[in-house]
Amino acid sequence: MSVPTAHATQVETNTWTGSGVGRFNEDYALLSTEQACGVLVDGATGLTKVNLVAGESDAAWYARTLCRETTSRLGEPGTGMSDALLSAGAAAAEAYRAIPGATELEHIDEPNGSVCLLRWQGPKVEVGLLGDCTAVVGFVDGSCLTLHDDTLSKLDDQNYERMYAYAIERNTTMAAARKALNPRFIENRLKMNEPGGYWAADLTCKGFEHTDVHSFAAKEVAWLFACTDGYENAVAMGVVRSPEELALRVAAGEGKLLGEELRKAEQLDADCWRVHRSKTSDDATYVFVRLSPCATC
Repeated sequence: MSVPTAHATQVETNTWTGSGVGRFNEDYALLSTEQACGVLVDGATGLTKVNLVAGESDAAWYARTLCRETTSRLGEPGTGMSDALLSAGAAAAEAYRAIPGATELEHIDEPNGSVCLLRWQGPKVEVGLLGDCTAVVGFVDGSCLTLHDDTLSKLDDQNYERMYAYAIERNTTMAAARKALNPRFIENRLKMNEPGGYWAADLTCKGFEHTDVHSFAAKEVAWLFACTDGYENAVAMGVVRSPEELALRVAAGEGKLLGEELRKAEQLDADCWRVHRSKTSDDATYVFVRLSPCATC
C-alpha cells in the first residue's frame, strides 16, 4: 500500500517594505518546490543602528544569508529542522564576523531575527518556529491550527504601552517616546536567548536548539501559511479578526489585497495613537504553500 506524500501545487510569497525613507526590507523568504521546503526570516537591526554591510542593512543581510543557508540544508532528507537551522546559523555567523568591525560589536548591535521553517517531504509535513513569526496549518477537513510564540510580543506590548503613557504625560509624539524609552527596549533585547527571556536567531546560535517543531501527516494537510509580525499586524489594525482569518483569506487568493488594506489602515493611524506600536509600519511578508497528497510523487 502506497504511503501518501505531499507535493506543492501552489507556492506564493509577497512582501512590503515598512515605513521610513531609504529603508531596506529586512524580511526574506524562499520557497523551493524542488527541495519541498520553505524558509521565512524576519531580520532585526541592532538597537544602536550600527551598520557594517555596504549597500544594505546588516539585518537584511542576515535575513537573506540565514534564509539561503537554511533552505539548502532543510532540503536534505533526514535532516532535523533544528539541526538544519543550527548549521545554517553557524555559517551565517561566521560569514558576518568576517566583515571588518563585526567582532568588535556589542551583542545589542548585532543583527538577529525570527524564523519560520516549512517542509513537506515524504509522509509528513513539518513547521518550525523560532521567534515571533506566525504559522497557520490548514487541514483537509477544513480546520486550522495557529502556531505562534507570543513571548517577545508580550514584552514589546509592555513597552508600547509605556510609550503611550509617556507621550500622553508629556504631550509628545510616540516617536519621541520611543527614543526616550530606548533603555527599556535594550533591556528587552538583552533577554534574547537567555533563560527566562525569549528565543530567537542570532549570532550566538544559542536559540536554535529551542526551535519549536510541529509534525503532521501529509494526508491531513491542505495548505501552509506563515508570516512575519509586520504582516500579522493586519489583526491588530482590524483588517482581519485573527491569524486564522488572515491565512484563510490568503488561501482564497487575497494575500496582496490584504497587504494593501494593511498599509492603508496603518497610514490612517500613522502616529500610532490608536494601535500602539513603535513605527507606522513594519516590513510585512507572507508565504503560502498549497499541498496535494500524492502516492506516486
